[in-house]
Amino acid sequence: MFFTYPLNMASREDVSRGLRAASAGTRIVVADRTVIARVGIRAILERSASTAVVAEAASYEATMMAVDEHAPDVLVIDLDLGDDTTKGLNLCEEISEKYGDKTKILILSRTLSEFVLVEALRRGASGFLIKDQVNVDELQKAVKQIQNGETVLGSGVSSLLARSVGARNTIEPLSDREMEVLKLVAEGLGNKEIASKLFISESTVKFHVHNVCVKFNCTKRTEVVHKATQAGVL
Repeated sequence: MFFTYPLNMASREDVSRGLRAASAGTRIVVADRTVIARVGIRAILERSASTAVVAEAASYEATMMAVDEHAPDVLVIDLDLGDDTTKGLNLCEEISEKYGDKTKILILSRTLSEFVLVEALRRGASGFLIKDQVNVDELQKAVKQIQNGETVLGSGVSSLLARSVGARNTIEPLSDREMEVLKLVAEGLGNKEIASKLFISESTVKFHVHNVCVKFNCTKRTEVVHKATQAGVL
């Protein structure tokens, strides 16, 4: 059952009123790879009559399609839709660049990583909560706060962010290409093999490996893989 609420005037005009769910004050897309999680999140959020989950998605591609089609006010997403947090971060950035404040992003994560947290906020997320540490009321409140333009950080998240910002050795964000190279380094590939896979020169691979090592304050490939794993990058 839906009750009538004023249409959010910030909604995208290229989406029809029907797809905008005009009877709901807050329209949400829920993205999580497990159906149990999606059903649970939907049940929690739709306890409020003013909130409608207009679509669910289980992959990165489906999430982008749902946002394009339904123009939600808020996207609630677990970045690990396909066991690739980097792709989830890129998706956040794409949505943020494409739609700006018209679709706010709330990360609902299984784990807390300094790198992922900082990168998620840098790439456009307005909130970051940990699944095991958030209750029903907090999740509902977080969605409303984000829709109203606030930034929401869950228990333990704000303190980690403060330490990250204040630390001198904060990890400088990696470029997409540096991430690709780092992943192949972690798989044990040499420079020549990486160059072949990415269709770039071996000297370019060496350049990216050097930059990654500098950003992690490392000198050895094994060390950078270890630090990247600890930071949640891999």
